[in-house]
Amino acid sequence: MNRVEQRLARVLSAVSERTVNRLFSIYTVLVVTLLLLPLAFIIPISMHPDGLARIPREPTLTWYAQLFEEGSLLSALGVSVQLGIATMLVTTPLAFLAAAGTRNMLRRGLFIGFFLLPVFMPGISVGLGLAVYFELFGISLSKWTMLIAHVLWSLPFAYIIVLTSMASFDTHLKEAAYDLGANEWRAFVDIELPHIQPGLIGAAIFSFTLSFNEFARTMLVRGPTDTLPTFVLSRVQNLGIDPTVYAISGLTILVSSTLLIIVGYLVITSET
Repeated sequence: MNRVEQRLARVLSAVSERTVNRLFSIYTVLVVTLLLLPLAFIIPISMHPDGLARIPREPTLTWYAQLFEEGSLLSALGVSVQLGIATMLVTTPLAFLAAAGTRNMLRRGLFIGFFLLPVFMPGISVGLGLAVYFELFGISLSKWTMLIAHVLWSLPFAYIIVLTSMASFDTHLKEAAYDLGANEWRAFVDIELPHIQPGLIGAAIFSFTLSFNEFARTMLVRGPTDTLPTFVLSRVQNLGIDPTVYAISGLTILVSSTLLIIVGYLVITSET
């Protein structure tokens, strides 16, 4: 093959690669748009002045203002926020310890698969299993039982985020710190922790988001206490879908989307 043919082959290969990447990007955007489109309609609908399920011509925030006038809703919101913060504080250190113990294991693939098993279990089945477990041991359903369910749900996701951050860390940097006289704790705090910190923060925010939106497991272990998702279901069952339900859904979508964007940014930052 002469030089001209070699150059032509390289050009065709580059063009082909660019075309494939471009098509893949277009496909990804279309899939994401298709998945998010139903959620995007909720926000403008929640601003309809007459509470109709239509795109409003004159948007209003009246229904959002009414949310803060209902004591039962604010109580459920407070419970969800408390559970989210507690889940975040418990899950993040557990995820870090699991990731730190996993990354140096010889057969860590098997352990990672076992650790992620709860992700593939139906939420109803897990919630029912927990409810039976609490019943057998005489544990009353309360905020504590909900916290256990939320931690078990969010821990695998937080674990993967932290493990990804740790996997991108160059361990030779810690070895250099040892050579300079640092002990293991000092090397971790000064060298590794700043690198994996975005992953830890991302895991914490993602744990809060999962807890805040969790319904299936919560419904079976909540007892007399309502969270925001269970409150919305009770409201819809008793009163039907009213404008405030659209407002609650819109507010939840905005908060969750913002937190997930922050998590994605932090994970990308930790990898680079």
